[in-house]
Amino acid sequence: MLNRIVAAAFVGCVALLPATEAASQTHQMNIGHVLSDKSSYQVGMKHFADEMAKRTNGGFKVTIFPSAGLGGELRLVQGGSTGTVDGFIIGQPSLEATIPEFKILSLPYLFDSEAEAIKVLRGSFGQKFLDLLPKYNMIGLGWAGVFTRGIPATRPIETASDLRGLKVRVMQSPGYISTFNSLGSQPTPIPFGELFMALQTRVVDATDLSPDLVISGQFLKAITHYSQPGIHQLPSIFIMSKAKHDSLPEDVRKIVLEVGREAAAVATTEQTRVMAAGLEEMRAAGVKMITPNPATFREAAMQAWPAITAGVPNVDAYLAELKAAKAAN
Repeated sequence: MLNRIVAAAFVGCVALLPATEAASQTHQMNIGHVLSDKSSYQVGMKHFADEMAKRTNGGFKVTIFPSAGLGGELRLVQGGSTGTVDGFIIGQPSLEATIPEFKILSLPYLFDSEAEAIKVLRGSFGQKFLDLLPKYNMIGLGWAGVFTRGIPATRPIETASDLRGLKVRVMQSPGYISTFNSLGSQPTPIPFGELFMALQTRVVDATDLSPDLVISGQFLKAITHYSQPGIHQLPSIFIMSKAKHDSLPEDVRKIVLEVGREAAAVATTEQTRVMAAGLEEMRAAGVKMITPNPATFREAAMQAWPAITAGVPNVDAYLAELKAAKAAN
């Protein structure tokens, strides 16, 4: 009798074994970004890591690599599409070479404000761009903040004419290069790590950065003025490799998508906060803050639209939807 009871208990344990193994399975995800460990990206990803661990009882572990620990943004995009990088947050311009529709979001004066950009991108217009990513073996988890770009400079920039002939360091994005060409400046490619010295030695006269990046990049001693003409609202995106997504059990995928949206929203809120704090820190440091009338900048910058949108699929449909979304808000 005792032997039969022991045998039955053993069979029961064996029957439960696969479920127990599945429950205890651990998943690992590495996430990279190019900003510091004090940035909005890091805050959003820390939320993602903590919540994923919490909601899976420790079964999902996230390791965050800030400061380009997994490579620059173009390398992150390449790694995401090939499956060698699990996840990352990047600025939208870094997707332009891979997905031409993303060039639309580099159009100058596409949005009237950071708040408008956030609201519109969280709606159906923004979703259209996220829906493009799976074709390129990536999954968009959410829009992760908008960077309102200004012009840190070694001289006052009060009108578009003040930019004529100036060397301005901009990102290697066709949209940004075309925009600053239209403004009469000389867009100059310089690695971000060399930008401080380039400003200090007048290799370039100005650059294009959001307030928080002025502070985190320690540019306060290299600039004297910060102009805010509102040319670009640069969105960022939290992306996961489709290969990594598809490798997860269905229940874990659902948690990742839910927590990913939350983390993107956390990063967005933090980005708004650090930009406001950056403006205050610049004022306190004696940087001359300029809020020019954007009319002259807008007129010149929008001449770049045809060059930026050339060859972009369905651009008219995207812009029509954007117009409707802005009107509805």
